[in-house]
Amino acid sequence: MTAVPVIRPVAIALGLLLVAAMPAAAQIESREAIALQNQIQELRRDLQGLQQGRGTSGGSSIGAPSPASVAGGGAGQAELLTRLLERVSAIETDLRLLRGRSDEMQNSLRQLQATVEKNATDTDFRLQELESGGRRPAGQQQRPAQGAAPAPAQGQQQAQQQAGLPRPPAAPPAAPANRSQQQIITDAQAAIRRQDWAGAEREANLFLSTYPRDGRLGEAHQVRGEAFFGRRDFAQAALAFDDAQRRLTGNAQQDAQLRLGQSLAGLNERASACEVFARLASQHAGSLKADVRESLTREQQRLRC
Repeated sequence: MTAVPVIRPVAIALGLLLVAAMPAAAQIESREAIALQNQIQELRRDLQGLQQGRGTSGGSSIGAPSPASVAGGGAGQAELLTRLLERVSAIETDLRLLRGRSDEMQNSLRQLQATVEKNATDTDFRLQELESGGRRPAGQQQRPAQGAAPAPAQGQQQAQQQAGLPRPPAAPPAAPANRSQQQIITDAQAAIRRQDWAGAEREANLFLSTYPRDGRLGEAHQVRGEAFFGRRDFAQAALAFDDAQRRLTGNAQQDAQLRLGQSLAGLNERASACEVFARLASQHAGSLKADVRESLTREQQRLRC
């Protein structure tokens, strides 16, 4: 006769647990959440079956079951309630695990974001250092004052200060006071003949950063393009040769346009390369150098322009 008062509070508690679990599970889009939703649906069906069994068990008008109903269904209802309670406990455990995983992922994302922001800040700082150091005129190079620490000690101190920062690309060397613009260009071209691609790029970058308004900028871009082309970095070479052919004229422009087409061909940009070769032949139809004409014919045949 005491089964009904026990069953009714437990059923109400199960209903409350289901209502509380549904919104939390709906916020998690994963296989575990789908499994939890299926378990919740099964619990709901079991509860509905339990309530329907209580409603049709032949009880009296005041809600108490008859003796036959209690004797026949008490054991089955107790077993069903036990299974329901076990399922609810398992669902609560799974929900706690999912919340823990979600918190761990959020913490990992915050740490990753902080790391990316720190690296970006460090990189920007190093680039600003590089630009400010590379554009300093030759006559304004910093000289140690009398009584200051010797140069090796200063170098060690700077190395210690920059030890924790990411290593930037090799900075161009400072222009000595006794080197003119033409001398820098000459040294860069000599490095190209030696196939010293890194040295040629440094000299060209030095010229471009130190003398940004000089009339020989086209030659410096041409040297940069040759350095990239020698390393088979065709994308950077094409950009450099394009800058060069815009600033050069005459025979030097022919060389830059030829190299631009060859760089585009190296990038498998056949249509663009053929267009550059056609423009070269059209602009310098009556003044093509012999070596340029020979290379141009060979490239057009190879690409079937």
